[in-house]
This record gives sequence, C-alpha cells and structure tokens, in this order.
Amino acid sequence: MKNIFKMIMVFIVSTSFLLGAGKVSGNSEHETPKWFKQSFLDITEDVAEATQNNKHLMLFIDLDGCPYCTKMLNESFAATNETSEYLKKYFDVINLNVKGSRELTWHGKTMSEKEFALELNIQYSPTILFLDENQKIVLKLNGYRTPAKFKQILEYVDGKHYKTLSLTEYMQNNTGDTKTSKAKKSSKNIQDLSKIETPIAIIFEEKNSQSCKFFNDVTLKNKDVKKEFEKFTVVRFDASSDEEFIGVDGKRTSPKEFVKSINLDYRPGVLLYDNKKLIATQDALLYSFHFKELLRYVSAKEYKYFDSYLAYLAVRQKELIEAGENIDISK
Repeated sequence: MKNIFKMIMVFIVSTSFLLGAGKVSGNSEHETPKWFKQSFLDITEDVAEATQNNKHLMLFIDLDGCPYCTKMLNESFAATNETSEYLKKYFDVINLNVKGSRELTWHGKTMSEKEFALELNIQYSPTILFLDENQKIVLKLNGYRTPAKFKQILEYVDGKHYKTLSLTEYMQNNTGDTKTSKAKKSSKNIQDLSKIETPIAIIFEEKNSQSCKFFNDVTLKNKDVKKEFEKFTVVRFDASSDEEFIGVDGKRTSPKEFVKSINLDYRPGVLLYDNKKLIATQDALLYSFHFKELLRYVSAKEYKYFDSYLAYLAVRQKELIEAGENIDISK
C-alpha cells in the first residue's frame, strides 16, 4: 500500500530566484516548549528514566518550516489544556529533527537525527514515537492530530492498551456517538465498488470530528481540489457503519471492518484507487495544495513515473513555481 504520509515529509521550497517565478508561502517556524526534556539523546537512558517515573518516553520528530508541526505543537503542547497537562504528567517528551545533525544513541548505535529518521523510515512530519520500558516502539503516530484525538491516543498509550488492541480498535471502542457526519453519507450511493472503472476516492468520516469539519468546510471547497475530484468517483462512508458494501477487490465488507483491517485510525481517511489498485492513502491532515496534488498524482497516473508522491511533488512544485504560480502550503 502506498501510504501518502508514508511518502510525504512536507516538501518545501522557500523561494525561487528565477525571473518571473512564483513562490511558496505558508512555511511556519516553531519552537518546542520549554518543558520538553533536555536530553543527552541516549535513548536507552531516557527510557529508563521515564520508566522509573512511571511514564512513557515520547519522541516528537519535526521538520523546520512544517506547518503541520507548528499547528500541533501550538494546540496540543504549548497551549494550556487537558491534552498538554496530560502530556506533562504521563510522558517525557524529547524533540528530534528529521534532518537534524545532533548525535543520538539508539540500541547501542550512535547516529545523527537524520540517520535515525532514515533507519526508522520516518517520512511524516510530524512523526511521534512512543516507547515502552524495553525501548520498543509501541506506536508510531504519523502526522497532525487535533488535541481531542491526541488526548485519546495518549490515554491509549498511557493505559498500555497497545498490549491488547490496535489503535484503530481502541478508537472505535471509544468514539462515543459515531453516526454519520453532517457532511453526507456518500457522494454516490454505490454498494459495489468493484464495478467502477474510473479512479475511486473512498472517504471514511465520523461525526463531531474537527478534522472532518475542516476537510468539508475548507479543503473540499477549494476550487483546485474540486477540479481534481471531478476525475474520481467519490464514495463517502461513516467509518463506524456496519452496513455492508462490496469493495474494489470484490470482497464484501463494512466500513467498520475495513478500516480495522487496514489500521486506518485517522478521520477523514481517504483511499485513492486507480485500475482497481490502491495507489495512495491520506491518513493525516493535508492542506489543500498537498491534497490537490495527491489527487493529481493518482488521476494523472503520475505514480507510473515516480516512485513516490514525494518524488512527484518535488518535480511538480518546481514546475509550478517556474511557471509563475504562487503556492500556499498552509491552508
């Protein structure tokens, strides 16, 4: 499965010096809160200290200029709210940079932050790793989460529910009222997806989700996103529904069982298919430009020429800038 955030690390070009070229805006600088742990970056020692204090160690891995990192830091770490207070009480948090040069020790090996990111195939921005007392990664969280959802995830880790449940299962059990969101049950009332010949976009949503609200109120109203979506057959499901449908592969399932089978815990989760194959998955926040280009990566069959969405995005963004187009990556 080509997971979009498994391929994107917010490729950013801050400026261009070509005559008549466009520019990229929306880069955002951020600082980590002062209460983050000051560490010599010997992860084994940090885990031992956290365990001694009945805490989990969290590694918050960011990227300079990343708007998703800034948003999450401001909302869930820097702001004074239930989520940040819970963090301080039950977690030791260390900041790493996905392209950083500081040395750290990981399972007895010394490496740079950048080498660590490569070794663990970290390509999300931000990526958050949760470690248990044995220095095992019990959860790898990819991309931005709202404070409310992040608090649920923290409770999942702190309660050690990872020993018996996947995060998707835990979130399904703790969603509360999960009826279909206000944003329509489906764009097309299609029960057999295996018969669709066009590219397919399947959207899984849930009620009272801030991320779903933003997706519907902002992302889907963007004219460029709407234009790209016209090339897809778009089907929308309540992620908690037990109502059966036939998937692209011809197998009968339900939204609830399907998201569980692929561990899709983010809402809205978007799966993009072409020629009956899953090409990309959006399972974290993407602003309009990145989402629009993800759609184009699939509908224009760019995946045939680029190994990843990130490789495509690098070329595409340069192409647009050279053509004089201004790009805002922050809304």
